[in-house]
This record gives sequence, C-alpha cells and structure tokens, in this order.
Amino acid sequence: MSTSTTIAPARPRLVRRAAVAMSLTAALAGGTLVAGAGTASAAPASTTTASASTAALGGVVVTGKKKATPNVKVSVSRKKGTKGKAHTRPKYTVKVTKHGDAVKSRVRLFINGDKKAVKKVNKNGIVRFRPGWGKYDTGKNRIRLTVVPAKSTGLAKEKKHRVVRAKAKQNRGQKVVRVAHKYVGHRYSYGGGSPRTGFDCSGFTSYVYKKATGKTLPRSSSAQRSAGKKVSRSKAKKGDIVYTPGHVAIYAGNGRIIEAARPGVGVVKRKMWQDNPTFIRV
Repeated sequence: MSTSTTIAPARPRLVRRAAVAMSLTAALAGGTLVAGAGTASAAPASTTTASASTAALGGVVVTGKKKATPNVKVSVSRKKGTKGKAHTRPKYTVKVTKHGDAVKSRVRLFINGDKKAVKKVNKNGIVRFRPGWGKYDTGKNRIRLTVVPAKSTGLAKEKKHRVVRAKAKQNRGQKVVRVAHKYVGHRYSYGGGSPRTGFDCSGFTSYVYKKATGKTLPRSSSAQRSAGKKVSRSKAKKGDIVYTPGHVAIYAGNGRIIEAARPGVGVVKRKMWQDNPTFIRV
C-alpha cells in the first residue's frame, strides 16, 4: 500500500505579510513598490520634483529631503549709532540668490521681535533698509531679517539675525556730567587740574569741560563766573557751573552737584549745599 504527501498551499495572510515586508524594505531603500499577483519588487524612485517625496506603504510614511533655501547675504553699515543723528543710523543690505541668480522674494525686517518693514528685492536680488531711530530702543537691539521666496521658486524661508546698539542722544550738559562722574573719588590738591595731580575746584571744572566739550575755561573760579550766561535756579540744567565766591562745582541735576570739595574729601557727588549760588551756562 502506497502513501502520498500533500503540501498545503501558503495561507493568504502569510502572503500578505511577506508582501508588506518587501514593500517596507523597498520604501526604506528609497524606491516605490511594483507588485504583481503574489510578488513584489522595488523600482527606483522618481526624482522629477524638487519637493519632498513621501510614500505611505504598509502604514509607514517615509519623507525625503527638506526644501532648499536661497543663499542670503546680509551686510550692516554700522552696529552702533546715536539717536537723533541721521548719519549714524545703520543700513541693512540683503542679497538673495540661488546658483548666482536673483531669487524673487520679499524681505521682512524685525526689530526686537516687532515687524518694522517689508520690501521686495530688486532684479539683482538686493534690498536695503534704513529704519528711523524711532524704531529702535536705547541699548541693544536684536535685528531679524526674514527672506520669503515666491511660491514659484519652490524655496523655503531663510532667517538672518544681527545685533545693533542705539545710544540716546546726549546734549552738551549731559556729556559734562557723564565725564565728571568718572572722576568721583579722586583726591583734592591745591592748584591741581588733572587725575594725575589731583584737582582743586576750578581745576576740576576746567578739566571736565575740556574733556567733554573741547572748550577751555578760565582757570580761576572768579573768572569762570563770567565764562557763560547766567541762568536762574529754576532753569538750571545738567552741566551748568554752580558758582559761589571762591568756589565752583558742576550741576548734576535734581539738586545735586559734582565738585572737588576740599582736602580729605576730594571729588564727590552730593546734595547741593550752596544757599544762593549763581548758575552759569557755558
């Protein structure tokens, strides 16, 4: 009596699992699935588009490269300026290209997170910004320039960052006070007129004014009384000379003065002690 062996056909579920496994292998290799009845093979992926390609196979999404960005160059004419002085305002020049050709795009200028201007690049891919001082804060300002290419270019956004500093404009009196502050703590010396030798009262005011404004004051306190215009106490401003017989000081505002006081005290900033001084605006 003879016996025979029967080979059972593969289960449909196992066939489907094998096909999915092969599909996933093909997708991870960068190909697309070509499937027949019970068979599958990988074919090279199409590269006809510049955008990212995706393949959803067996519940898995495989993404390709990100969008390319344009080449963006930014130059800044200056990184520091003084408010109120137009010729010190920074100018930002942006050039947007790809493979040497201009990229049609818009450029947005942000200062400290706030959008201040939007401009189109010209035919050479260049645009320039020169914001007024009203757009800046005093001190450090963070600048962001965002390039947004036209949709037809197929390119992604590109961002560039810069930091510039804007100083508040100072008048002459404020400069005098700022310079005078630097020498608080220096010693008093009769006839002294420099940080090296020490200061007496008129030597101090003379040195500070020369340093801050370039103006040469008379050397004696009595002569300095006639060095400028007399103003009332109610109209006194920072930097005015405060005169009393035999003594001069610099008015620092808010009822305070900076002066070379006397031996053992030196240069100090303190509340104005004079009862009826004369204020001189140089």
